[in-house]
Amino acid sequence: MSQSGEMNETQAFLEALDRLPPNALTACAGWTVHEITAHVAAGADEIARLFEAYGEGLPVPATRGWEEREAPYRAMDDAALRKHLFAASMRLGSAMQAVFSREPDAVIPFTGMRMTAATFAMHSRSECAIHRWDMVGDDDVSWKLLSQPEITNHAVTVLAPLLFQRGCGSSSAPAGGFTARIRAAGQPDVVARRDASGAVLTFEPDDGSPAIETDAAARLLFIWGRRPGDPSRIRSGLSAEDRLRLQALLAGA
Repeated sequence: MSQSGEMNETQAFLEALDRLPPNALTACAGWTVHEITAHVAAGADEIARLFEAYGEGLPVPATRGWEEREAPYRAMDDAALRKHLFAASMRLGSAMQAVFSREPDAVIPFTGMRMTAATFAMHSRSECAIHRWDMVGDDDVSWKLLSQPEITNHAVTVLAPLLFQRGCGSSSAPAGGFTARIRAAGQPDVVARRDASGAVLTFEPDDGSPAIETDAAARLLFIWGRRPGDPSRIRSGLSAEDRLRLQALLAGA
């Protein structure tokens, strides 16, 4: 549930899923609805596995890679997979509650990051909001979900290393590095920096310098390597060179 209590990302995701066939293509490159369902179900089971180990006083196992954990789910019959998605969500909720009810400040390692209760809850919201858009595209619900500042904050402050994996892995750092801003009215700029040591995303005040300019929802999509259905929602004040560098860096996850 969002902080306002007005929007439930999980319910919005499930309602969208209910009206889509499993073989429908999505905006997540190479994935059908069935494969997004497998991704979300496998992710819930994986996080539950980590919490269950922690709750039992065992060493928290390393997070398995996407291919290893998702392949068995993609192989499921779609009806069975959708049923399992519900079971995985319930398992995750129970595992998290068991830990945080007695240790509210517990920190669980996940994909090399140390995640708190609030971070895991936000991660679930973010996943459902982004992947709902992947399935149905631009509509009023997506606009409201993706415009929430806390979802962008999660992408910038927590997920940036994951969002950079493809872009940093496929291209070398430009000589001298580069800095580019992505601006949404009424919110701090998201600033991307890339140099020989790697890449980072930060929030900084709007300084009026050239930027990619867009609305809050489209900015989140841009950070995730997606684009809204209406291309005119994203406008570039950057040089062609910096725009292409930024797009290569934010190639998507």
